[in-house]
This record gives sequence, C-alpha cells and structure tokens, in this order.
Amino acid sequence: MVVLLFLYVFIGSGKQIREAGGDASGISWLSRSGNLTIWYTDDRMTPYITKAAVEFGEKENITVIPVLKPAENFLEECYRASTSGESYPDVLITGSETLEKAYLSGVAMEIPNEGMQIGILNYSEAAVRAVTYEGMTLGYPLSFDTSVMVYNRTYLEQWARQMAIADLTSNPIDMEGGSSESEDSGNSGLTEDDIDPEQLEALTSEYITRMVPYTLEDLMTIANSYSVPDGVEGIMSWDVSSIMYNYWLIGNAISLGGPYGDDRSSISVNNESAVTCLTKYQALHDYFSIESGEVTYDSVVQDFIDGKTVFTIGGYDIVNRLKEATADGSFVYEYGFSEMPNVTSDIPSASLSITSVVCVNSFSPKTELAREFALFLTRDEAPNLTELTGLAGCSRSFGMEGGADQIYAIEYAGSVSLPKMMETENIWMQLEVMFSKVWEGEDIKNELITLDNNINYVLNSSL
Repeated sequence: MVVLLFLYVFIGSGKQIREAGGDASGISWLSRSGNLTIWYTDDRMTPYITKAAVEFGEKENITVIPVLKPAENFLEECYRASTSGESYPDVLITGSETLEKAYLSGVAMEIPNEGMQIGILNYSEAAVRAVTYEGMTLGYPLSFDTSVMVYNRTYLEQWARQMAIADLTSNPIDMEGGSSESEDSGNSGLTEDDIDPEQLEALTSEYITRMVPYTLEDLMTIANSYSVPDGVEGIMSWDVSSIMYNYWLIGNAISLGGPYGDDRSSISVNNESAVTCLTKYQALHDYFSIESGEVTYDSVVQDFIDGKTVFTIGGYDIVNRLKEATADGSFVYEYGFSEMPNVTSDIPSASLSITSVVCVNSFSPKTELAREFALFLTRDEAPNLTELTGLAGCSRSFGMEGGADQIYAIEYAGSVSLPKMMETENIWMQLEVMFSKVWEGEDIKNELITLDNNINYVLNSSL
C-alpha cells in the first residue's frame, strides 16, 4: 500500500507538472529521478547517444532513454506526443532549419545562456548562429555537414614535378604532360640530373600550392593547362544535381533571412552578384561536361576513388570513405582537402551547411535536467563524436589537430545555414530546380526572377 501510494503521488505530481508546462527550477527533487528521454532520427548517432546516456545517467542517478524515430514528420510527432500525455521526449535532436517551427510549437524552448555556455568558446561561430532565432538561443549545436574540395595529391605532385623540371631545365612541357626532347621545341639539353634536388623540391611544392584553386578562374586555368595522366577521364566532377554541392557559388551573393535565417525583411535573391555567380557556374558546364542526370554523389565519389578525376566536392562522409578505400587498397593515391574556391577575387564563396541541434522540450517537467544533459551531450562528450558517428562536430575542439577536420571546420565557419522560416521549408527543392535549369543553359535572370517571386509570394501570403 505504501508503494502504491508513492507511485500514485509521483505519477500525479508528474502529470500536474506536465500539464502546467512549468520550468524545472521550481520542481521538487522528484523531477531529478526516474527517466529522461531523448528522441533523434539519425541512426549514426546511436552509439554516441547511448554512451552519453549511460555516463550521464550514472552521474545523475537517472535512466536516460534514447529513442530512434523516423525523420518524416518528426516535429509533428514530438508535438502530438507532448500534448496527448503519451511518452514524449524531454530532449530532441533536430535540424537548425526547423527551429522556428520547433519553437512555435513548444517542442524547443529558449535556453538561458548563463556564462555564454553556448558561445564561441565552446562551439563554432557558425554553430552559434545556427541555434539562434530572433535573438534567442534555442538549442545546443551538435554536429554539422558542409562541402569542401577534395583533390588527388598524387596527380598534382606528378604534374607539378613535371612543370618544375621543365622550368628549371628551360624545356617546354609537351601536350602529353612531359618535357619535350625535340631540339626544334627549344630543348636546352639539360635533364633532371642537372637540377639541384632541393631546388626541384621547393619549386614542386610551389607549383602544387598553385594547383589548389583559390578562385574559379584558377580552376578554369588548371582545366585548360593540365594534361591528365592515363586513365583520368576529367579534371573535376561533382554532384551538380544537389544544392549541397552547388550552393557555395551563391552563398555570399544571396540572402535568405540574413545571417540567422530568421529575418523576413532580409531577402535578396535577384541581384547583380547572384547573376555573376550563376554565369560563372553555367560556364563550368562547358569546362567539365557533367550531365546532371548521369551523376550522383556516390558515383562522383567512386570515380574519384577509382582515380578517374583529379578534383571533386565532398561532404564530411568522404573523409571516412577515403580512409576505408586507402586501407582496403581500392584507393592507391595520396589526397588532400581544401576550402572551396572563391567565385572571383571580389566575391567569396560560402558553402551550405547543415547543423543538428539538441533542443529541450518545453512540455517536459525536467527542463533543467534536460538542459544539463544537452550540454553534456554537445560539449563534454564532444571529443568522442567523430570517432563514434563519423560526423563532424560543432564543438570548438573539432579540427584543432589539423588535417581534413581543420579544413571542414574552416569551411563551416564561413558557411551559410538553410533559413529557419517555416515559409521557406521547401527552399532546398526550389534552389535545386533553379541550379538544374541554369546548368542546362536556361536564362539566369529569368530563373532568379522566378525564385525571387516564389519566395516573396509565400512570405507575403503568410503575413
């Protein structure tokens, strides 16, 4: 009877708290016992969340229950469960682009940012922007994805060495990528054996640096001058059908809600810079002859692994794919990563980024404990994220050791997130349609006008 009475009081108290939707600061010690539930949609997160749940649970003497949910209608399901009295999440992981919807529905609450815990000392500046909505911090940044340039360093070193030898011997490069032996071509008679090895190495390194493009103009120059080795089908290939790998060209030219993606008065799509950027993009079709209907992200990555291309564009997943291919012997080259080239010397590029955010459900009676777990998950456990999930982390510690992680962290810092406004939730699809038409030669100004009209129509209709 005593046990039953205790359970009755406990459940009744919890029900009253849940119905009141109050903050945990005024809740009794009962709210710091029992269960804490986290919902998420990415199965890659499972080992990481499970580990953090066990450690935090032991630390707080509670049980943290991870629940993997379908991505489709995820926020709607969170809201429905929260308002129906069913089992629902105290903590949830969603994309930054859904934060307005999550906040207005109540499944994401404003986080009191004491001591700037959610600031640039703990997280990337881009991550802090991603979790900010109308001046409020709505969650804790966890992981991100963005795109960078990947190159076959072996090919570049071969070509750079040939150029350095030709330069130091005053022998011209022939169209096959080697130095000419013909006296008619101006051969000086010097050979590689006549060159100081240190001088050759220094000049080779200099040429390699030049071969990593800083602007699109550099990329086109390389495409015109580089003589590809045997078996190479093209200088560069990427998934031109995906906005994820195209957006860097216009990321700094257009505005979809300002730096935080929440300002409906900050919409600028049809402008001179956007026209310039898309004109450059359209010109790439003639240089690389990529048919959007014939490539996928997986196919271009596989072509790079097979040594068929020199450059490609990849998300963070390509880091592990190249490591695995190197380990099993299917990739026999050296490779490197670089930031995306600028559009012009005056127009910088800005890649698209996707940020996952750990939010606290305002319907929960345990919001204080939920905030502690969210901080634990995104800050304290952050050093384990990449190893356990293969994902890039928003923590400031990510990329500090250099290598590919550092390049992704730098690119992410200058990236642009998808807007948070609910009216623009299908903007991804609209942008892909526009890029597809521009790639196939449609009039750029007309496509920008169409996109601009569509966005403004939706925004004005919602007022």
